[in-house]
Amino acid sequence: MDRRDFLKYAGFVTASGTVPLLTPEMLFAANNQRQNRIVVLVELKGGNDGFNTLVRFKDELYYKYRPRIAIKERQVLKLNKEVGLHPRMKALMPLWNAGQMAWIEGVGYPDPILSHFRSIDIWDSASSSNQYIKDGWLSRVLPKYKKGLHGIALNKGQAELGPLASQNLNSVTMQNPRTFLKQIRRINDVRPVHQNPAIAHISQTQHQLFNVGEQIVERMGRRIKHSGVRFSKGVLGHSLESVAEMIINGVDAPVYKVTQDGFDTHSGQRGAQDNGLYHLANGLASFHQAMQRTGLWNNVLVVTYSEFGRRAKENRGGGTDHGTASSHMILGGKVRGGIYGKHPNLARLDGNGNVHHTTDFRSIYATLAQRWWGQASPWKGHKLIPFV
Repeated sequence: MDRRDFLKYAGFVTASGTVPLLTPEMLFAANNQRQNRIVVLVELKGGNDGFNTLVRFKDELYYKYRPRIAIKERQVLKLNKEVGLHPRMKALMPLWNAGQMAWIEGVGYPDPILSHFRSIDIWDSASSSNQYIKDGWLSRVLPKYKKGLHGIALNKGQAELGPLASQNLNSVTMQNPRTFLKQIRRINDVRPVHQNPAIAHISQTQHQLFNVGEQIVERMGRRIKHSGVRFSKGVLGHSLESVAEMIINGVDAPVYKVTQDGFDTHSGQRGAQDNGLYHLANGLASFHQAMQRTGLWNNVLVVTYSEFGRRAKENRGGGTDHGTASSHMILGGKVRGGIYGKHPNLARLDGNGNVHHTTDFRSIYATLAQRWWGQASPWKGHKLIPFV
């Protein structure tokens, strides 16, 4: 039982001022709540520029380094006297005002690698820059947390499992549940065999697909419950609508992964990033509305991530090149709203013009494991962040 659950049950105080003994039913309810906790991972593909997302509008160097692409102070959606959001994220301001939005600044890792493919591998596996780990980071948490289906990755094109990739996880990719239901009817169950690694992998994958298909057919194959919310258009909006439908209809998966493309902004950044953040904010606002309306918002955490950030200084093309640290957002009914971490010092750039990270990304993973799912953190030495 976490602190919030304890305080909730401690609120049942008698007239005499004494606290009644916690009953087995109360303890079961608290554990059951934790067993139904969901994380929606939102990958900002391409390397989102954190400086133009969470804007430090009182930092003079921010405007000096970005004379063309900086967000003017009058346009910033102010969160406090120093920090604000990109103006295209207006749809999420009610969540900040409700204390259900947290931001973590300076997120990165030591000895950063600025290759898209290698850096996203590091984020997906929670490895160091000199390690090569095949399995996604969730394989170190979810098997101990829950049996059965572990996660679903959605995308219009070919969805990548990313942090859900592992033979130890029961996870699948799909475009949407309706298309998946049509396709899964063609698959027969097979028993996993272990004659050689290739056959073992194929048979295990087919067996997992069949099991996931059975659950989705059972929960969504007939009459589907809807939230009644009109979701924003675009790939992310459609993916989040599918996630909402699966959660509402009781598909029992602790993790969903969705993707918003378009953040590799080497040129013309204001147009490209503005569009990406608009779809991000409106898609998540629709998702929040659906979860709130169905009473499930307290069961969900939304977490953004990206392979890296962008450089502090704009380039000649009106964009920014691959950088290091970035800012990431956490949303949810149980989120402790606020700004966490430390803003990177723009006066101390490395030889490539990059800032030094101030928060290791594995601290986010450790917090999700321990404070959200109640599991021991596999990442010893990485401090927890009290956003939940």
